[in-house]
Amino acid sequence: MIGILLRTSLVVVLLACVSTALAGTSVQVQDSGVEVRLRGISAVDANIAWASGQKGTVLRTVDAGAQWQAMHVDGADALDFRDVEGFSADVAVVLSIGPGEASRVYRTQDGGQSWTLALQNTDPRGFFDCMAFEGERGWMLGDPVDGRYQVFTTDNGGRDWRQLVNGPQADTDEAAFAASGNCIARLHGVLAVASGGARARIHLLHDGQQAWQAVDTGMARRKPEAGVFSVAALAEGWFAVGGDYRGEATPGNATISTGKAVHRIIAPRGYRSGAACVGDKLPCIATGPSGTDLWDGMRWHALGDAGFDAIDLHGNIGWLSGDAGRIARIVVDRE
Repeated sequence: MIGILLRTSLVVVLLACVSTALAGTSVQVQDSGVEVRLRGISAVDANIAWASGQKGTVLRTVDAGAQWQAMHVDGADALDFRDVEGFSADVAVVLSIGPGEASRVYRTQDGGQSWTLALQNTDPRGFFDCMAFEGERGWMLGDPVDGRYQVFTTDNGGRDWRQLVNGPQADTDEAAFAASGNCIARLHGVLAVASGGARARIHLLHDGQQAWQAVDTGMARRKPEAGVFSVAALAEGWFAVGGDYRGEATPGNATISTGKAVHRIIAPRGYRSGAACVGDKLPCIATGPSGTDLWDGMRWHALGDAGFDAIDLHGNIGWLSGDAGRIARIVVDRE
């Protein structure tokens, strides 16, 4: 599975403080208190955030990152939590990856003191990848089984899940990347699924419809380590990033969709695994192991060389997470 292949990457030296190309935009490194790779990050508001990663790691801050508290999930010490979605300081869900029963979703409603197993994969061919929520309504993406992506949905904040019968159809050797928790997203009444491997597409399902639409992004594809890694909502489309993760320091790809038009741009400094936009507008941030960059609609601005895997924003404030327990708080200049 593609998710399994993503467990190794280049270790990037962390800078004590990242300078930015835009006055007013700041990226401040914080102490997570752990050394494992953190691919899951969720910004609830300007003060509350959750992070997740290897060895069953779940972290929470309620003071803007001045302190990060480690949580314990019973029976999950060997799991790799690739995605976390926080609703408040008390409520969050985390997703672990792996073949068969290693793919799970846990939920807490008491600030991480206890966790309930809400969903567990029972198909040895299944492999969970990422989640997206819109209020209490949520979606979870799994790699294709019998030629279709597995999509699970919840209407009560992740307490209960059911599988959709009509997941997107996948080509042979097409799958999703469990790299940053952003391989599935909501785009204003549309569910979006990002793919890689044999194809590099965005699969779209409009609310009230049954048929998925597949859009070619023009990104690198046709090998297991390349494709679309992350997709974020824009007012009239999406902002997606990816490339070839084995070429971390070589130019990657990004696509922007406005209405029905897809515009491909080159991320100048390497493949990017995580994407987020300020609300649903520009600027957008792309991050990966070789650095973080901001796209203002005209050009890229380098925000630093420290490597991260994932990003999540609440408005213009959020966090980045990555290897070796790396966490940073980002405040994006809206001017």
